[in-house]
Amino acid sequence: MIGRRAVLTGACALIGASALGALAVRAATRAQKLTVVLDWLENVNHAALFAARESGAFARHGLDVTLIAPADPSTPPALVAAGQADLGVTLGTHINLLVEKGLPVVRIGSLIDRPMNTIDVTNRDAIHTLADLKGRIVGFPSAGIEEDLMRAMLASAGVQLSDCQAIKLNYQAQQALLSGRVDAAIGIFRNVEALQLDTMGKPPLLFAPEDHGVPAYDELILIAAKRNAADPRLPAFLAALREATAALHADPQGVLTTWRAAHPDQDNPALPRSWDTTLASLAADPAALDGARYLAFQDFCLKHGIISQSRPLADFAITLAA
Repeated sequence: MIGRRAVLTGACALIGASALGALAVRAATRAQKLTVVLDWLENVNHAALFAARESGAFARHGLDVTLIAPADPSTPPALVAAGQADLGVTLGTHINLLVEKGLPVVRIGSLIDRPMNTIDVTNRDAIHTLADLKGRIVGFPSAGIEEDLMRAMLASAGVQLSDCQAIKLNYQAQQALLSGRVDAAIGIFRNVEALQLDTMGKPPLLFAPEDHGVPAYDELILIAAKRNAADPRLPAFLAALREATAALHADPQGVLTTWRAAHPDQDNPALPRSWDTTLASLAADPAALDGARYLAFQDFCLKHGIISQSRPLADFAITLAA
């Protein structure tokens, strides 16, 4: 289990208990406050952030980090741009559109560096391919570019979105599938909702964006205001996150025990599989940037009319030394 002092350097291990306590007090006094607004309630997608807080990694890097859950998952970019939060968590698929809309934000790190989103189908007897969705009811979240992702994925199978009955689900994709309100929905993460559907006796058929016309992308990213790109707290934050991610992989079940104690409402039959799947998808080095991938996704956005112009990589994604 990760405790607040579980990861110690060899030097710290030699310090006596009283001296270590005094050191912790001095570090806390010097710690610089930093706020991070999440994309939704704290959940397994935020495992690295949780581990960094609980293991004391943030504190060891001189930071006093507060994680804030927003009332609306679409608001973190606006809060960061307005200076009401230092960092925000958002979907990697949204960064080009955010910049297109004039928000002065930039990607500075990644939490999950591969696609997690899927189109899911629970009626596996009648639907076997995306082509089978022609004439069916399909749903997507009300905000973001998931409608565009679905349109591109369907097109890869020769189906136009207009060939389907498309409806907005307002972040209720899982419930819509369970109730039979839709035949397919996008917005189902393969590491969370898809596994929950399976444990509910509704094993879904998953269609991954990267297998159906959408280039690979980072699912969950960290954004900062462009004017704050040189803030020295940001590299320290990323270094702490990298340290915590390594600790997570070193003791995944121990951290899961701590997570369960902190989030009893999220302890469900799918949690162990969800935890393992999420940890396998975490960015080992949150600061690392695959520029070619980000430019390829920008090209996708331009091709599908999500944005109107291409921009230099540094306009929407940067690398900070961590």
